[in-house]
Amino acid sequence: MPLDIDTLPTQKSLIDFSELPKNSFNSVFFGYNLRQVLDDVLLVKLVDETSDGTNIVRNGIVVPINSDTRAWRFGEVILAGPSVRFVKVKDIVCFPNNLGVPVASLDVDNYGTLKKGIFLNEQRIFGICSIRKDNESVASHIKKPSSKQRSRN
Repeated sequence: MPLDIDTLPTQKSLIDFSELPKNSFNSVFFGYNLRQVLDDVLLVKLVDETSDGTNIVRNGIVVPINSDTRAWRFGEVILAGPSVRFVKVKDIVCFPNNLGVPVASLDVDNYGTLKKGIFLNEQRIFGICSIRKDNESVASHIKKPSSKQRSRN
């Protein structure tokens, strides 16, 4: 009996970030706010950098970002698509730096301007993390949600 392609389960995300794009998406968003992401896409705010965005901080050690392009990164989930199964908005996630589409100065509805972030598929996330109490440098980078944002999520 032949298989019907419309009834087969999807094996891979429709939007695939397994390879970096050749050009940046940043210029696409000027003049627009991002309201929602689709499929299993996550918009993640990078939370493991110095304020100038040139270094990654690991347990108090500062490492230049360009010295390790495949570093593990940490970020806060800002938006999650409807097909995301395990991760939710405000979760802290870890992922390899070399997968995804980086964005900067992205205006997001009900959030504001995301200074630096990355679009990822949920399948690229390696884990959901919690911030240890002794890691205040990360906690201070995470934007505290307003009471309006807390009530919406």
